[in-house]
Amino acid sequence: MALGMLMVLFVVMSVLGAIGILIMFLAKKSRFQSGAVYVMAAFGLLTAYLGANSLPSNYLSAQLFRWAIGAVGIAGALLYWKSSEESWKLAGRLLVAGSVVLGIAKLFLL
Repeated sequence: MALGMLMVLFVVMSVLGAIGILIMFLAKKSRFQSGAVYVMAAFGLLTAYLGANSLPSNYLSAQLFRWAIGAVGIAGALLYWKSSEESWKLAGRLLVAGSVVLGIAKLFLL
């Protein structure tokens, strides 16, 4: 029963992450794009929180690594927010996407 619930959680989080990343990169309007960046940064922070709290308290280095993955997403959102050039905005979106993908991978697969 518990493994079935974990499978459902994995599928839901993976689908939400994939849809959010696609919207983040393929949206033409900047409002949708910036909204997706901020939502996906929060989603990356959520995956970092779930990953860090799923570990025992004596696995401090692994917990810090998971929090660092979430911090990369926040840094990407800040880079996207503060930059005016499109190349820096792309770098911010890539950081947020990497945070989401690594967060889900570390939470369920690795």
